[in-house]
Amino acid sequence: MLRKIAGRLILYTNLFVAVLLLLSYTAPFINPSALLFPAFLGLAYPYLLLINLVFLVYWIIRFRKELLVSLVAILIGWGHLMNFLPLNFSGETEPAGNGDETSVRIMSYNVRLFDQYKWSKEENSTAGIFALIDENDPDILCLQEFYTRNRMGQREADVRRSLKKYPYYSVYYTVKSGPSSGVGIATFSKYPIVRTSRIPFDNTMNQAVYTDISMGEDTIRVFNIHLQSISFGQRNYNFLDTLSLKYSNRQLEEVKDIGMRLKDAFVRRADQSKIIHNYIADAPHPVVVAGDFNDTPTSYSYMKIKKGLEDAFREAGHGFGNTYAGELPSYRIDFILYSKDLEATDFSRIKSRYSDHFPVTAALRWKLPVADEE
Repeated sequence: MLRKIAGRLILYTNLFVAVLLLLSYTAPFINPSALLFPAFLGLAYPYLLLINLVFLVYWIIRFRKELLVSLVAILIGWGHLMNFLPLNFSGETEPAGNGDETSVRIMSYNVRLFDQYKWSKEENSTAGIFALIDENDPDILCLQEFYTRNRMGQREADVRRSLKKYPYYSVYYTVKSGPSSGVGIATFSKYPIVRTSRIPFDNTMNQAVYTDISMGEDTIRVFNIHLQSISFGQRNYNFLDTLSLKYSNRQLEEVKDIGMRLKDAFVRRADQSKIIHNYIADAPHPVVVAGDFNDTPTSYSYMKIKKGLEDAFREAGHGFGNTYAGELPSYRIDFILYSKDLEATDFSRIKSRYSDHFPVTAALRWKLPVADEE
């Protein structure tokens, strides 16, 4: 009797998490401003997937037809799974760039203020960031949380000297502490920049810019974006590190505070993603979108920006591809997207600990006309 009850309990639990997994698939299509619950389920997608995989293995071991519950739920979300763990077996890689105007290597890196406050606890982290960039040698470099101040070695001119491979650049400061210092976003290029413009977001330190870059006979528009941060305080991080189910008033208040911060970030990113989507739709050139989305592939903001574009990780990446290296559970929140005029021949995530983000690079090339592909 007890065995039968336990079996039913396991099955009902399996059905419940399978339904939650299915509901998580709606997150990219529902604006959090209209309905918030799917956004939280989208954030939980990797964990719901893992739990369903555990149930799937359990039923396989027992040779039970109940395995179809989780199997069907997982297969329905195959597209989401490929955003999370792509299956690329061709092994084709191409060292794009290096003066070849038919291909280009892009790097996106949230440098966390060049680790000026030593969050990473790495020695010589600022020099390490510049050495890492030099070693990977991208043609176009998109930096978020770019930071300079009027101090020897930390001025904008000092940063430009450290990035002397890039004669062309544009810098926009959201928070200015001087004529050429503050916190902002920067794009550096080996190729001439012919136009650049800021994409304004209201009431936030986050921002986006686009830069038109001339490469021989072609021009690409590079969007360098940093979507709304969650803005957790140290108290929030400390609470998550010591979380236990005591159901005290203080704990409930902390959970409520975290929930409200997540809600605000979801809604703001949704608005920002719609603005960027409109700019992409109006672009007169093939586009590349690089940056810190502060959101996952199972999110409304990612899907809104990606509409009509390809994801370099999905097309040429391997493994899980998580890019957040901070105190919270790691997700893939840094992306390189591109127009269908281009194709990705390589994607890399570089596991360095100089920032709370791993830099990502993609090798892109212009697609050959169909007649020339043979």
